[in-house]
Amino acid sequence: MFRRVGLAISYVLTAIYILSILLPAVYCFRHGCKGPGELDAFMPAFLFTPLGAITTALSLSNAVEHIRKRHAPWVFWPLAILFSAILLGVAALVVMVIYHTAFHR
Repeated sequence: MFRRVGLAISYVLTAIYILSILLPAVYCFRHGCKGPGELDAFMPAFLFTPLGAITTALSLSNAVEHIRKRHAPWVFWPLAILFSAILLGVAALVVMVIYHTAFHR
């Protein structure tokens, strides 16, 4: 019971994290971001990155478990691909932050 509730919370937080990235990106794509002031829309995504990465990893492991058990693979394959792409982006963000703080003093 608690495991399912935890996974449901994990999926909801992952969806919120993905939307906090996608909605400002769609806005900038449609209207064009013309300066640093408009890029402030991405700040919730940056703030939410540690928790979003953890919940995305938990959701990815759950999706992989469902794929292994052959429970509706047509649902869980796209989720697994989306979650792994998000985690790859988080890893790239962490590497960029480490690079810029370590080598640009």
